[in-house]
Amino acid sequence: MGEKVRCEICDRTFKDEEGLAQHNAAKHSIADTKRNFNSKKIRNWTIFIVIIALIVIFLGWMISSAFTSINSCKTAPAEEINIGGHTNLKLHIHTDLRILIDGNEEFIPSNIGILSGVMRPIHTHDASGEIHIEGPCARDFTLGDFFKIWGREFNSQCVFDKCTDAGSLKMTVNGKDNNEFENYIMRDHDNILIEFESNT
Repeated sequence: MGEKVRCEICDRTFKDEEGLAQHNAAKHSIADTKRNFNSKKIRNWTIFIVIIALIVIFLGWMISSAFTSINSCKTAPAEEINIGGHTNLKLHIHTDLRILIDGNEEFIPSNIGILSGVMRPIHTHDASGEIHIEGPCARDFTLGDFFKIWGREFNSQCVFDKCTDAGSLKMTVNGKDNNEFENYIMRDHDNILIEFESNT
């Protein structure tokens, strides 16, 4: 016994092709058959166009995301940027920082700016005072950016909780006095010294 066949216009089933042919001749005109063919063609084209549109939207989103990421790298606050790791870097410099309060060296911890799954563009790996400045785009970072990531206060008036109403604050960069304090743009191989002396 042959395989059953189905009328694609009205969805009835017949035991063979001959039964389907008789059914079509009696129930469906040639116009119906053409209409059914055209509707299938339209449906197939619609599916094709939707798939192409989705691909174009996805590619547009990917390109837009790439530009947004580059733009945010250049404009977002340093404490909000996550560089993720040490790959695809356009910026990679180092600065050394020392902080003396009343002649005593302050401890600068390791892993400032590094948390699980997060690496800020300004961070430390050890407690040597070396600051790593890295990023997926070239831009300037200030000493104040580092202190914000660290979560400690630093400006022309205060370092940590030591302020000029109770002492004097000065900063040198590569041995020269510098009054930019938190606004100083860190450069490769800088040696920065922040000193606070309490009034006695």
